[in-house]
Amino acid sequence: MIEKRLLNDNITIRKPVQSMVPGTRQPVYDYEVLATGIKARFDPGGTPSSRNVMGQTPKRTFRLFLNPTELKANYEIIRESDGEVFIATDVKNFWGHHLEATVEEKK
Repeated sequence: MIEKRLLNDNITIRKPVQSMVPGTRQPVYDYEVLATGIKARFDPGGTPSSRNVMGQTPKRTFRLFLNPTELKANYEIIRESDGEVFIATDVKNFWGHHLEATVEEKK
């Protein structure tokens, strides 16, 4: 477990839930809140600032550190201090000691 004093941000974790529109086969995605007020730490992930071939700037990425909880790829993470929304792209569990996730901003 990571000490609480090292985790300086509070986050909310939301899980995507798929359902179908009644009478059609069109999927609809909604988010179900799994946990709020979880202590975590965001570290910048070294996002390049140059534009790609299509002229788009890349999304900012961060490394997220937190104690073990339910977190998987494609879960939505909301930083409670400013309301910024991120999507988890990769989650690593280090022997049940802590989780390290790569998250990118949701535009």
